[in-house]
Amino acid sequence: MIQDARGLKVVVGDSDRTVLELLQIRLDLAGYHTCVARTGTAVLDTLKNVRPGVMIIDLGLADTNGFEVLEALNRRGEKPHYPILVIGRKLSPEDIQRAVKLGARDCMIKPFSGADVLERVARLLRPPAPRPATAAGASSVFV
Repeated sequence: MIQDARGLKVVVGDSDRTVLELLQIRLDLAGYHTCVARTGTAVLDTLKNVRPGVMIIDLGLADTNGFEVLEALNRRGEKPHYPILVIGRKLSPEDIQRAVKLGARDCMIKPFSGADVLERVARLLRPPAPRPATAAGASSVFV
């Protein structure tokens, strides 16, 4: 588990000013350094200068939707090395599958609470749990 998330950068892309303010306040109070952007172009520009620990991106961005931002990152050869939380008002199973293919690790439907977002961000930052040994790969230690 990450010992101290204070100062970890979180890039948030959402065209809704209210959502951006909610996320920025909650994340800042939790000790994260939040970088916000209201357009897809601004998100991509921010990512040129900032190495986030996590990115939160809305699929309904104003000029370029969230899918297009993720596709642009993949085209630039920047397969995101940081976890991505995709948010949106309507997320179909197809949207979720597409987001995961493009690098998202989690998805969340709006509206949500600030506490829910903090929990998701903390979960994204946890290292994966060790996988249990499979029957084929396990060695017998019992006599």
